[in-house]
Amino acid sequence: MRQLKPAVVQERKRHLLQWIVHYFIKTSKPVSSSLIAEEAGLDLSSASIRSILQELENDGFLHQAHTSAGREPTDKGYRFFVDYLTGVQRLAASEKEKIEEQYQNRIEELDTLLSETSRLLSRVSHGAGIVLSPQMRSQSIKRLELLPVGGRNVLGVLITDSGMVRHWPIQLAFAPTARQINTLNRFLNENIRGCSVDKAQNMVLTKLSQMEREFSELTSLAGELLTEVGRVVSPESIYVEGAGNILSQADQFGDLKTVQSLMRVIGEKDRLAVLLEKELEDNDASLPARVRVRIGTESGMPELQSASLVTHVYRHGDRVLGVLGVIGSKRMEYSRMMGLVDFVGRLVEARLKEWDLEGGSR
Repeated sequence: MRQLKPAVVQERKRHLLQWIVHYFIKTSKPVSSSLIAEEAGLDLSSASIRSILQELENDGFLHQAHTSAGREPTDKGYRFFVDYLTGVQRLAASEKEKIEEQYQNRIEELDTLLSETSRLLSRVSHGAGIVLSPQMRSQSIKRLELLPVGGRNVLGVLITDSGMVRHWPIQLAFAPTARQINTLNRFLNENIRGCSVDKAQNMVLTKLSQMEREFSELTSLAGELLTEVGRVVSPESIYVEGAGNILSQADQFGDLKTVQSLMRVIGEKDRLAVLLEKELEDNDASLPARVRVRIGTESGMPELQSASLVTHVYRHGDRVLGVLGVIGSKRMEYSRMMGLVDFVGRLVEARLKEWDLEGGSR
């Protein structure tokens, strides 16, 4: 009997596995050898198909609930399919136009941009759109000042170089004069512009202690303000939209217990933030940005065992800022979702670059 070359055998297995995963994603129906013989058009005999299916199952790419059932892809099978699709990301031109329209409205604050981005990802993907905002402690300060609102009450305003804005009420231990507030604002913005948030306090207090006696009264005021800055930037923001999309497609995620577990973790933003921060840690800023897909347990979270996570790390210049992406069924249309997340990530980066070029105050 004629023996096929190993390369030919491997190519047949790859083609058959690609067809099976693609068919299962479209139909959610387990795949039998007879169905493959009828519809796949791979020019293989029934005996060859059964033999290859058994090999793919033995290799962990497919599983079979019981002997008479068809086969379904495992996480390893999905991983093979997604790796094959890398570089074949597909997003229709009409979808790109609709997405671009969302970004034509003038958005001046990064918080608003990221919130809108999570809604957009959810709407287009029919999954959950997630965005992790930049870690503010490591960002450079563009402007920091106090606005008097009466008595001991002031409003703190912080703007970072990436466009992140925070404003919050502060009640001071004393009622500052207009001169004190004006002097402090001028001093701060002459000295801390470009300084990272987590280093600003020590730098400011050191400089104040070296100044003439007439400015020493500002030390406690500056100390209070910068302590408040440290408090207000501590929680990292994560935006999540589209949990209802997960519920509406519950049948794609498994039994009720699995869906409840998934919904619970989507509501636990702190845990999702930790997951996305790992994406930042694993990202090499010296390499071109790429879309990453984590399938099932690859995410490291048991609650996502029935889902896939598609992410893009977005950057500002040569700095990694945050992560955006989509949580959806393992039966998602991977080429489209990868194309969507990549396209939206690049739009966010383009908007950040526009802010730099505009040089406006935000």
